[in-house]
Amino acid sequence: ARTKYPALGAAMSSVPLIKNQPQSTQYHALTRPDARQEGKKSQGDTEGKILRALDQELLEQIPQGLQQFLLRPLGNLTEIPGLVKPEHSVGCLFCGLLCPLHACCAHRLIREGQIGLSWWGDEPLLLGPGRHFLMHPTQQFTRVELLSNQHISHGPIHIIRVDKGKLGYAMDTSTGQPMLLIAGTHYIRKAEFKWGRFLDLTERVNNIGALKMIRVDRGQVAYFYRSGELQILQPGLHVIAPPDRFGGFVSTQLQLLDLPKTIHESGDYVRLEIDADVLYAIVDPALALIRVQDLEKLIRKTAISTLAGIIRSSNLSEVAGSRRATFSENLEVKTGRKESRDADSKQGAIGGMGKKAGLSAGQMNQSQTEPPAPSAPSFQQKVHDEFLKELHDYARKELGVEISNIRINDLRIASDALANNIAKEAIKIAEQEAEYRMLQKEADIRTVRANNIALETKIKAQAQADEKMILIQADNDATIAKARATAEAVEISAKADKHAKILAHEAAATGILTRAKAEKDARVMHGEADEKYAKMVSATTLGSRLAELSVQKETLKGLGKVAYVPGLPNLLKNSEFIVTPKDL
Repeated sequence: ARTKYPALGAAMSSVPLIKNQPQSTQYHALTRPDARQEGKKSQGDTEGKILRALDQELLEQIPQGLQQFLLRPLGNLTEIPGLVKPEHSVGCLFCGLLCPLHACCAHRLIREGQIGLSWWGDEPLLLGPGRHFLMHPTQQFTRVELLSNQHISHGPIHIIRVDKGKLGYAMDTSTGQPMLLIAGTHYIRKAEFKWGRFLDLTERVNNIGALKMIRVDRGQVAYFYRSGELQILQPGLHVIAPPDRFGGFVSTQLQLLDLPKTIHESGDYVRLEIDADVLYAIVDPALALIRVQDLEKLIRKTAISTLAGIIRSSNLSEVAGSRRATFSENLEVKTGRKESRDADSKQGAIGGMGKKAGLSAGQMNQSQTEPPAPSAPSFQQKVHDEFLKELHDYARKELGVEISNIRINDLRIASDALANNIAKEAIKIAEQEAEYRMLQKEADIRTVRANNIALETKIKAQAQADEKMILIQADNDATIAKARATAEAVEISAKADKHAKILAHEAAATGILTRAKAEKDARVMHGEADEKYAKMVSATTLGSRLAELSVQKETLKGLGKVAYVPGLPNLLKNSEFIVTPKDL
């Protein structure tokens, strides 16, 4: 083949045994490019980036121990080594002309999306799309395969297409090493190559020869043994290689263990049949696997024996007390939450009316009986508390298990005769309780009616008193308003009189001041005139004498008679008299 087709021989001489390309691409990009694909180049580039990102994310999740066995796919179809193109057989056209019959029969058309498989002696050939002429007698055409087939085998040549989310597993028989093929199309030419199968990465366990790839999901753990020691695998992908031995998976979620129906005797030797479930979760897988061989069986046996001890320490009255009510229980416990809520709502309405009418809480509740003390817990609650008290700490510390709850589905008397007798007694008690509830209801109705009548009377009296108080208050308000108006009028009048008097006094004072000032000015002017006159008179002897006579004239004005005393002027001249205003 190398001498016949030089290009083919050169290509085959450079083919490695295992083709391991560094790039990772989707299969639709591996077909031979044509004019139609050129128009979708931009879209293919975008999709290629997305797919490469997905491949990278998948590779990061593969355990480190398997990374060395991964093989990457081809870049595109033209990279398949040894692929024979149609032009390689054109050189034999001359032979076809010499042997026209042979030429018509010895040719094959390989369509797009197919690959032809043939042999040139002992050399396998891959024929690409196009028409091929088989001219040599030793060249034999085998078959045509679709490129969409997941595995194409032709002698030592293997073309394998791995889908997304899977790995291809094969074995190199010369070394015994596994080969893991990631998503894409792979070309492998090796006689020692042995194809295995496709690995689904969503499966919990994948066998890769002697290796195991373990997928652990959230809510569980896996375990294996290394040198005889237990090892726990947390959620993720893990690989286990010999001599390590894989053990299995352990759920860490809440699990329900159905206990079989069992019969136990109570403290008063009554046989009771109980049906219960236990809820538990494994919180320490290593401790649970090391300490216990069959954990579920141990929990079941321990739970049954614990229930037997609890029932043995109880009597029938405690069991029956958890299913029926007694006369000493209050209304909420006997008739349920609905009647209690109704009673509370009615009591709240009456209480609200009582507040409007001025009634106290003590007056409203005089006819009500005090509620009894809280009753003892039910038998189911007792079983729950004692069961967890007995097993919780023990299971947590010794078994690595947390028991969270026990649920009693059914609890009944095993003896039918005793159960019938108790049922009859229960019917009588139920009838008495029904009668008691009816009587209690009637008493409550009468009490409510009496309270309503008393409340209505009280409201009417209160309304009348309020009406009188309103009228009196209105009269008082009117009187106060009238007195306030009168006082305000008197105050205004007094203020006006006061203001008028102030103005009158101010006017009188102003007039006095004006007159005083005028008199003062007149006196000053008169004095100034007298002074000027006196100066003018005193300037001559005659004027002085005339002034003296004028004074005497003014002094004697109005007198009818005048007595003359000759020596009086001299007497007065030598004497001093002090004349006071009183003398005048």
